[in-house]
Amino acid sequence: MKLYGVRTSPYVRHARVALAQSGLDWELEQVTLDTIGQSPTLRVPFLTDGKLTLSDSSVIVRYVREQSGQSYLTTIADHELFAVATSVLDTAVNVYLMNIGDSADLAEVPTGTSTTGFDPKTYFERQKERITVGIQELERCQLSFSQPYTDGEIRLACLLDWAAYRDTIDLSGKDNLCRFLAEIRTWPPFAETAPDL
Repeated sequence: MKLYGVRTSPYVRHARVALAQSGLDWELEQVTLDTIGQSPTLRVPFLTDGKLTLSDSSVIVRYVREQSGQSYLTTIADHELFAVATSVLDTAVNVYLMNIGDSADLAEVPTGTSTTGFDPKTYFERQKERITVGIQELERCQLSFSQPYTDGEIRLACLLDWAAYRDTIDLSGKDNLCRFLAEIRTWPPFAETAPDL
């Protein structure tokens, strides 16, 4: 089994945590311009296992859990946590890639709608609002402060640690999320997959 990706990707990290817990024989291969073409979506992570290729982190984690006899998103509450964390993560990555650092940068973004109704400035502001509202919702979640962690919690931890690594989301005053992140950072499968190792 081979997982292709980059160490800084929070999506790759979730797959790496699942694989580290699995006891399965696997390896991580840093994706290159040559290997990215093997992904059906030209994105990471993707996993190959013989003739099987999987191209979405949630499917990869499910496959790994099934192959190792572990559970995956067994409750609606955990699946909802996974979905909200993924939605916030997708939005945060999108905002990060837009490379708009502050209000001065935002002032340089053109205004006005295109023929399809797209306004880049309004879009950016809406994405920032989605992150803020999503983080507030995640702050209200009941979380574990010790293992075993669920896949919803692992996805949340990947979001929070990526946000800290990239300095993209302000967690000031989010005591529940900060405590959760501090605790899960001591868990070996999560600590060993930190992007700055």
